[in-house]
Amino acid sequence: MSFKNNPLFQRLLSKLTIAPNGMKYAAAVSGGTDSVALLFLIREWCRMKHKGFCVFHVDHSMRNTSSSDAEWVKNLCEEQNIEFYTRKASEEDLNKNRELGSEGWARNFRYSSFAQMIKESGADVVVTGHNSNDQAETIIMRMLRGCSWKGLHGIKSSVVLNFENTKLRMWRPILNISRAELSSFLKSINQTWCEDETNQTDLYLRNKIRHRLIPMLEEIYKGSTEHIVSLGEDAAQLQKDLHLRALRYLKKFFNSEKNQIKVELKPETSLRREVIRIWLENNGLEQAINRSLIERIDDLWLVKNNGRAVKHGNFEILRHKKYLWLRVWNVR
Repeated sequence: MSFKNNPLFQRLLSKLTIAPNGMKYAAAVSGGTDSVALLFLIREWCRMKHKGFCVFHVDHSMRNTSSSDAEWVKNLCEEQNIEFYTRKASEEDLNKNRELGSEGWARNFRYSSFAQMIKESGADVVVTGHNSNDQAETIIMRMLRGCSWKGLHGIKSSVVLNFENTKLRMWRPILNISRAELSSFLKSINQTWCEDETNQTDLYLRNKIRHRLIPMLEEIYKGSTEHIVSLGEDAAQLQKDLHLRALRYLKKFFNSEKNQIKVELKPETSLRREVIRIWLENNGLEQAINRSLIERIDDLWLVKNNGRAVKHGNFEILRHKKYLWLRVWNVR
């Protein structure tokens, strides 16, 4: 199949995000619109760049139709002469990490499967089909749950994850492309797809935003989804600058031996809270970070009152004279 004379393909190709360096790219394909369009776009991109290409499919075994989806993707890859790798959740897998909840478990199993298939396939970059609609949905979800500038910028175009002693290099090339554009592309090449029926239910927050909130926003003001994505891009730039300033502050006022920050100065609120966030992350406490916790620690920064403390889980922040002191203890 050639896309040489397909103007829509050429336009979409020009909108891909910057790719991380790699020799072989694996497209994560579920069978839905986004991932099937991703398959054809990235396979052609790999041909142009003289890179290896294959497809990963993860069957979470959470739906009665999941096996038929896996078979559909496998058949598509056979038709297109594409390397195909798959993982299917067993009963044992389904009983692991249930404390994470269904979405958390699915994410954990997906990354675990990617780590296994990377070793088997020799791929060094996993490519996923997150698009501009997903980006808008993610930003709205984080706004509703309460987020800072860091959360507001949404999904990053590339990220490196360490999972099960395997480095997962993830690339989201179609973040600047809408779901409607992807659907139009597939129709232009007469390519079908299969949809996960859970995408049509409103049981999950993301689907409620997708099916109810975003259509309403677009009805009120056409183009609002695109504007939300642009806001996320602006937030990313602000966060980058804020992060660098916070690192400079820590370099100057952080005492690594005592794990203390000098808080005699009172910079603007956003900088103080970014300093606190980085400090907690550097101590391995990122899972505990939320808006309420950072606000409580920020109050210690502003109020000169020796002996005050913020306690949370297995750590506490103490105010002592001109310093904030972090103390972490082991939990058995």
